[in-house]
Amino acid sequence: MRRSPITSLIIPALALFLLLAGALCAPAAELDDSNLFVEAFNAYQKKDYLLAIDKVKQLTQLFPDTPLKDVSLLLLARSGLKSGDNALAARTVNQFLSEFPATPLRSSIEDDLLTLGARQHKGEKLTENRALHMAAVKVRNEQLAIERAIAEKQEQERLARLKAEQERIAREKAELERRERERIAAEKAAKETIRTATTITVEKSRIALAGQNGTLPFEIANNTKNSEEYLLEVSAPAEYGAQLSAGTTPGAATDRVTVGAGQSFKGAIAFHIPSDRVDGERKSVSLKAVSARFADVALTQETLVTITAPLVRVVARPAGQGIVPGGQVRYRMTVLNIGSQTAQELTGRLILPPQFEFPDAENPQFHREGADALSFKIDPLETGKMSEYYLNLRVRGDSAIGQEVRYRVEVFNGQLQRKETFASSAAVVQGK
Repeated sequence: MRRSPITSLIIPALALFLLLAGALCAPAAELDDSNLFVEAFNAYQKKDYLLAIDKVKQLTQLFPDTPLKDVSLLLLARSGLKSGDNALAARTVNQFLSEFPATPLRSSIEDDLLTLGARQHKGEKLTENRALHMAAVKVRNEQLAIERAIAEKQEQERLARLKAEQERIAREKAELERRERERIAAEKAAKETIRTATTITVEKSRIALAGQNGTLPFEIANNTKNSEEYLLEVSAPAEYGAQLSAGTTPGAATDRVTVGAGQSFKGAIAFHIPSDRVDGERKSVSLKAVSARFADVALTQETLVTITAPLVRVVARPAGQGIVPGGQVRYRMTVLNIGSQTAQELTGRLILPPQFEFPDAENPQFHREGADALSFKIDPLETGKMSEYYLNLRVRGDSAIGQEVRYRVEVFNGQLQRKETFASSAAVVQGK
């Protein structure tokens, strides 16, 4: 649908008005990439996707070299998808995949986003979701809604007639099958009985914590008139180490069970989520029960396991990009948790370059660990929260002019027993 000239003029004007209004209402707090990302992240959590898009775009414009670029692109793509801007979603997810080909966050990307990206990559022009449009379009949409309601009613009536016919055919077919089953071999009757009277109950989805053990209870109900034996098989990622056991708690492994007529067998699938799994990763775990008498009689139930974990990022910036030999520099270091679980048992460690000296008296939060290493404690961070730390350093007098200086931040998660490393922004040694 092409926009009218009036619409083409109104929409940019409206967008400019909203942008200016947002700027006037914004708090006077200092803008930085950490604050902008947290605002975008929290807006997304509240389903305010347009605000999330504005915040991420503002972040990338003001801080093009932000270390939060990977998660910013992913958040922008998801916000585009949720707001109906398919072109933005596809363009951004393709940029993410191109700039971060090796990131483990790839496994958390939704299928819808990947599909849009693939379609755009093939040259397809993606259209936006225009559920909310101009007043002139609204009138047409209301009329379309009436027409759709009429068509839906007609379709419902057609489906009702079709269903009635199908039910009539099904009743006739069931009667024919009943008569046929009386004449067929006992083996075929036994197979059909097992297929129709055996049920497997497993949760359709499960949230699991990274680095923790998980259990999926299941039940096999034998509603036949005979005792039946089943061969059990679990399918899961190899790193999960999934095992079957009798009862609802892990115990002796079992892959063959006998269930009496009208009885049930309760068991559990025990697994362990590796600590290096990223927040939002999804994997399938399935249970298959095969009749021990008839190998072609099998029932399968699948569970989608979604990983929940903290996702920590560190942004460290000097007060200014220029430093001078013999002078001082103050760093602002922000630790963020943008995962779905609280980050706990965090310990930070700084590795200083030779150009910096550490004055102990000016940094009570940090503790010296040798000539070039410092440690500090990081309080637990709930999802969408951040903590700030300030580090005062002296620049050695013999530092070379023009040299870029960075320090390294290591964050150890004692809960997950894993370490992540981040680099501070660069400071350049300048002449006095």
